[in-house]
Amino acid sequence: MINIKGDINEKDLEEISEVKKYFSRIFTILSKEIRERLKQLNVSKEKKKKIRKELAFLPKEKQIDYLEEFE
Repeated sequence: MINIKGDINEKDLEEISEVKKYFSRIFTILSKEIRERLKQLNVSKEKKKKIRKELAFLPKEKQIDYLEEFE
């Protein structure tokens, strides 16, 4: 974990590899349809949580494909 102090400026933050990695990711919000399909899966809560994390970085079309594999 990175401890960020008040004296670090914006440019320094941009040079931290974890910050670069975080902001280079494309986040996708799960639609209501995807959330409902995820709820209906017959898997444990832990597995659903892992699936949800994976889906968050996929476009909607890929989310649907991914869920269809579990259904």
